[in-house]
Amino acid sequence: MKKFLLTLMLVVTAQWVFGQSAHAVFDDYKNEKKARFISVPRAQMSIAAQMIKENNMKALLQEVKSLKVLTLDDCRKGIRKGFAKKIINLSKYGYEEFTRVKDDKDNMLVLVKRGVRYIEEVVLLVSDEDDCTGILVTGDINPEDIEAIIDISGNY
Repeated sequence: MKKFLLTLMLVVTAQWVFGQSAHAVFDDYKNEKKARFISVPRAQMSIAAQMIKENNMKALLQEVKSLKVLTLDDCRKGIRKGFAKKIINLSKYGYEEFTRVKDDKDNMLVLVKRGVRYIEEVVLLVSDEDDCTGILVTGDINPEDIEAIIDISGNY
């Protein structure tokens, strides 16, 4: 019985240690040749929230701790496909598919990682044959506010 428990603990620990996160995927690809990466920390989100008049958007920005945008449009096709595959595979590591949209050649995937009460991370992948953009939003986000995040992603 002790061997079984020890083996089980080892397997769970290994899964936790080697589990993939959206932050790790973004970090892996942000330094690729021709990649464009933007990181907006909480301090800048707070400043933006103060300047916005619309209450819904202001409330959303106050929930967000950070925003990362990674654009791989000018990278090789293999790089774009590898990034997209890693984002899609996040569903194996505690991320849930929130929505998926396919329109002609355009694809959008929204994954969320839930906390106890709020959503901790929202990962958006927007891609087609030539373009690939990932957006990572972290914070304590109400599920109702994810639609606003998806609307914002339309600008990228």
